[in-house]
Amino acid sequence: MGNFIQAVGDHFELGGQPVMLRGWALGSWMNLEHFMIGMPGTNSMILEAFAEVYGKERAERFMDTLLLDMVREEDIRYLKSLGINTVRIVFGYHYFWDDDNPGVMLQRGLEHLDRVVQLCAGHELYCILDLHSTPGSQNTDWHSDNNTGQALFWKYRCFQDQVVWFWEELSARYAENPWVAGYDVINEPGWDVTAEQINGFYDRIIKAIRKRDKNHILFLEGTDFGRDFSTLQEVSDPQVAYTVHFYPFVLENDILDPKLDDAKRMEIFTDIFERQLCETARLHRPVWCGESGYEILDGMEDFYGLLLQHNISLCEKRGVSWNLWTYKDARRMGIVIPKTDSKWIRLRRRIEADWNHDWEQKVSMEIIHSIGDRYYRHLDEKLAYELDFRIRSVMHRIAVEQILKPALREIPWEEIITYPESFLFEQCDRRERVIESLF
Repeated sequence: MGNFIQAVGDHFELGGQPVMLRGWALGSWMNLEHFMIGMPGTNSMILEAFAEVYGKERAERFMDTLLLDMVREEDIRYLKSLGINTVRIVFGYHYFWDDDNPGVMLQRGLEHLDRVVQLCAGHELYCILDLHSTPGSQNTDWHSDNNTGQALFWKYRCFQDQVVWFWEELSARYAENPWVAGYDVINEPGWDVTAEQINGFYDRIIKAIRKRDKNHILFLEGTDFGRDFSTLQEVSDPQVAYTVHFYPFVLENDILDPKLDDAKRMEIFTDIFERQLCETARLHRPVWCGESGYEILDGMEDFYGLLLQHNISLCEKRGVSWNLWTYKDARRMGIVIPKTDSKWIRLRRRIEADWNHDWEQKVSMEIIHSIGDRYYRHLDEKLAYELDFRIRSVMHRIAVEQILKPALREIPWEEIITYPESFLFEQCDRRERVIESLF
């Protein structure tokens, strides 16, 4: 396949030689994540808030400016200087088609994506294109742009039809581009997805893409947010790889305690990683750890550099390619971040006086348990976990109405349109201690 990266047995190859994919993600780019940008709500709620306050045209102009300023050539040049070879490009479906007009591709989204793919190619970085949110939402959480707390994507075939159409069209666009390593066809399928649902959908996606593109790798994620591969079946297509996401603190929060013995921490890391990988061996394909990262607290860069070192080490020792989350955001998980006195960070801090992600998660679980205890019977953990996401969606809506929109109304258009400049590479800080610990 010439210059195309290929899946060969249980590893990747380029030009007949084994290659490890090592990279960073452009998280929260064409799919805004609330805590990463410092605004409550889902991606679509945030965009709707801007449209209500400033008007639709101005809201679109703001978003175009933000997408441009977050990823410019200076950013891609810097990523290349780190010694990585891949960039995971994140996007949500809203940027490519309207709910009112499915089946018609939006040129605006394609132009943004083309620009970044071309920048990566110009600096010899391979791209993995990641559909991070789907119509109906493929999981229950905010990062799938979920406004209801329900993963309706798996319930209604009409939503799946739209994604199959999208990938067939997008793969035709990039079919001959060797700098696209492959397609991460759906980010983090939910936790309550059946074998019939996930395998049936993947079978449809593979067939649709192969009508137009015979060259690229298709990256398939496990269920339960990329952690569970037990329900996945082997596929006949040779250019398929599997994608695991590794966030060990979700299962064992104690590992984020700097006082924990590091040898013990690594034991926990290893146990969780091995459990997630155990089912991938029977699939006989390469494995890519497509997401792995931590919220980096100011003043604790050395500690979080150590955690990321552990994650990379786990992958490298097992021949698992990796991609870290994330390159740039509003001083949460990014290694390139707006300065503390920038306009964007001042707005983030103002909003955080009334809202933050961790508080929201804590309170939502308290609310759902109190409903059961007060009005019904005590909820078992499975039901509480499921319903917790619905409570969070209600809290998102309230926070947008009572916190985000009032904050925006106090900022004139002429001022807010300058806020994306906070993300320009030359105006950002870099978490050098974290970066130096990794390379």
